[in-house]
Amino acid sequence: MAQIINRNKALAVSPLKASQTMGAALAFLGLARSMPLLHGSQGCTAFAKVFFVRHFREPVPLQTTAMDQVSSVMGADENVVEALRTICDKQHPAVIGLLSTALAETQGCDLHSAVHQFRREYPEYGDVAVVSVNSPDFSGCFESGFAAALKAMIEALVPERRDQVGQRPRQVNVLCSASLTPGDLEFVAESIESFGLRPLLIPDLSGSLDGHLDEAAFNPLTTGGLTLDELASAGQSAATLVIGQSLTAAADALAARSGVPDRRFGLLLGLEAVDAWLMALSEISGNPVPERWQRQRRQLQDAMLDTHFM
Repeated sequence: MAQIINRNKALAVSPLKASQTMGAALAFLGLARSMPLLHGSQGCTAFAKVFFVRHFREPVPLQTTAMDQVSSVMGADENVVEALRTICDKQHPAVIGLLSTALAETQGCDLHSAVHQFRREYPEYGDVAVVSVNSPDFSGCFESGFAAALKAMIEALVPERRDQVGQRPRQVNVLCSASLTPGDLEFVAESIESFGLRPLLIPDLSGSLDGHLDEAAFNPLTTGGLTLDELASAGQSAATLVIGQSLTAAADALAARSGVPDRRFGLLLGLEAVDAWLMALSEISGNPVPERWQRQRRQLQDAMLDTHFM
C-alpha cells in the first residue's frame, strides 16, 4: 500500500533546474570546439561542473574568471581579459561562451566592454569567436539561460543576410530547446533525414554529450557538436523548425537575420504533436511520410488501446 511521506522543507528545487548560468553553459556545450567561461568565483564553476559530470557521465569543459574578494568590489574586467587570453593561448577554441553569474551581475559587470578590451589588447586572437551572455542565477531559470545563450549565438555567429534563403534546399534548421536530451535529438535528426532532408541542429548536444569514446585520450574542448561554419550556413536553409516555446526570442532573431521561414512546435510529445511534426517535414520535402513512422504510429495506437482496457 502506498505511503505518503511528509517533508519538513516547503520546497526542494534541483540546482540543475534553477540555474540560468548552467542553462547557458549547456547551450555552448552543443557547439564544436567550444569553451564556456563563467564570469564569477571558482566555486560557481566547480558547482556547475560537478552537476554536469554527474548527470552526463562525460568530461565537461568549463572555465572561470576566478573573481575574488578584491575584484568583486573593485571590478573584474581584467579577470575576464586574462581568462580569455589564457584560454585562447593554451586551448585555442573555435568559440568561447562568456557567461555572467550572480556574483558578477551584482558587482555590475559589463561583459561587452570587457570583450572589446580583449579585442583591443590581443588582436592576434581575432579568429576565436567570443559570445557574451548575461545569465545571473537570481533571475530566470535553466531553460531561460539556455534560450538566452541560443539567441546570443544567433546574433553573433549567423550573418545578417536575407538573400541566401533556399541556397541549400535540402537543409533544415532546428532550434533545440533545453528540454531535449541527446537521445531526443537523435530522433529529431533521424526523422528529418528519413524525408531526404539534412538537419542542422542548433545547438547539437547529440554529437557532444551522447556518451561516446573519443579518439583522443584527452581533449580540453567539446568534441562533436555544431561547427561555426555550419551555424553560419543557417541563412541558406529552406526552413527552420523551432522546438520549445522558450525559444521564441531566438527564433525571431534568426528569422530577422536570415529571412528563413519557420514553423514552431511545443514539445514533441503525444500523437498530435508528432503528427504535426511529420506532416511539416512532408510538406517541406515534398515526400510522403515514410512507412516506418506510420507503422510505429499504429503500434502506439494499439498499445494505447491495450492499456485502456486493462
